Amino acid sequence: MTMTKFSRHTPFRERLFSPLVIDPETGCLNWTGGKTSAGYGKIRRDGKFIGTHRAMYEIFAGPIPEGLHLDHLCRNRACANVAHLEPVTPQENTARGLNALRSHCVQGHPYDEENTGHRARGDRYCRACNRESERRRREEKRNS
Repeated sequence: MTMTKFSRHTPFRERLFSPLVIDPETGCLNWTGGKTSAGYGKIRRDGKFIGTHRAMYEIFAGPIPEGLHLDHLCRNRACANVAHLEPVTPQENTARGLNALRSHCVQGHPYDEENTGHRARGDRYCRACNRESERRRREEKRNS
């Protein structure tokens, strides 16, 4: 796919809308322009880079409420479809993240009611791994 070259005088909306391509299967409005290392679309506005999903939300839905993040309900970071975005607290956004889909921690312990702890920022942790980590820390402290 060839990228359209824009001059610095090209209106913002033209630069924003031109690289968007709809996926007929998912309804995602995929950004085909520059992206962050995490896969979010980015565009320069007023000399600063902003997320394309944020720009689209502000144009079509209004300002993002202060202190809230936009959650991609479709789980596609390149998507700028406003219908796929929901303003949520940072804690809710973290809790809904891709890690929330995992049924076990990296050591293989289940994320069940008994073994799952939740941090204040909304993410979860494995209690078994946390106990082991604390045990090792106490042991190292004793041996030093």
